[in-house]
Amino acid sequence: MNKAIVFSLAACTAVFAADAANPLVTHTELSYVQTEGNTDTTAFSLDFTGKKSWGAHSLKLDLDALYGTENNTENKNKVFGELNYDWQFADNFALNYLVGYKNDKFSGFDYQFYTGPGAKYIALDDKIFHLDFQGNVLFNADQGMDKYYTDANLTDEVKYPYPDGTSGLYKADGVYDDYTGAMLKGNFSWVIVEGFKFLQEASYRTSFEDSANYFIYSKSAVESKISDMFSLGLSYKVDYTNLPPAGNERTDKTFMTSLIIDY
Repeated sequence: MNKAIVFSLAACTAVFAADAANPLVTHTELSYVQTEGNTDTTAFSLDFTGKKSWGAHSLKLDLDALYGTENNTENKNKVFGELNYDWQFADNFALNYLVGYKNDKFSGFDYQFYTGPGAKYIALDDKIFHLDFQGNVLFNADQGMDKYYTDANLTDEVKYPYPDGTSGLYKADGVYDDYTGAMLKGNFSWVIVEGFKFLQEASYRTSFEDSANYFIYSKSAVESKISDMFSLGLSYKVDYTNLPPAGNERTDKTFMTSLIIDY
């Protein structure tokens, strides 16, 4: 399932790029850090948005990847993708279909997948401000990671990336859960002065069957243009899981500086 979804997202990107009549508009944020000395660290992040429009229709692909090591041991490994189709049938309203996939080896989940129809309301859209809200009804599938422990009582967990391997450890199979639910999203941007922009996006995804099972994501960012194509950016992301798998934290926070390429 994981490979099929990633391949589908990649295929969509290739199809978008191949249509010269409706060019693909992209926004790419890149960040890379490497240190050597007392601690050897490497971290790489990619935040990509590609959008193609034709008439009242549009497709938008969002990709977010983060990978890092410390002293040659993996400490970050995340890939997230979301594909949105919009049919804007009125000035302020669009029908939507959403597909999302997340694989984060440090979250306690092997993967999370969701898909379903929805609608979007565009409250503001001019040269200074943009604000839209989106709501979707979703089918969700969450596959928990297998867990490994040093004791048969499953109390002392050896966490990924298992520095000494898993041989001789006690295994607890990851739990699979599928359910219906909903997602609410909002996107806001403000051009404070020419060449300097503030952006805020947030989402809330929950289960209809268990209201305590919900996920919150937020990204706050500022971007400053240095040329027509390049900008510098600062962003702060918060990824919250209210019911994480046992042994995992609820909140992941990421602060990054990026080189931004728009074309």
